[in-house]
Amino acid sequence: EKAVLALRESGLHTLCLAGGVSANRRLRAQMSELAARDGFTLCMPELALCTDNAAMIGSAAYYRLRKGEIAGLDLNAVPSLSLL
Repeated sequence: EKAVLALRESGLHTLCLAGGVSANRRLRAQMSELAARDGFTLCMPELALCTDNAAMIGSAAYYRLRKGEIAGLDLNAVPSLSLL
């Protein structure tokens, strides 16, 4: 319901659901119900177009591991502020 509150406060009338989370069928159904109830437009891609970044990263990691590309234990997954 935070999304509905944000729509009300912003004066906007369209909500877009995208990314891997948009493949969640329960979320899609609940958001569709909210849109019908509260009168806003809901945009969602077709399920076949909803991708999951975790699956993509896992696949990339698999192929790097097969090539022997392994990061050391000192790898910092959080970029320093100077890189941002």
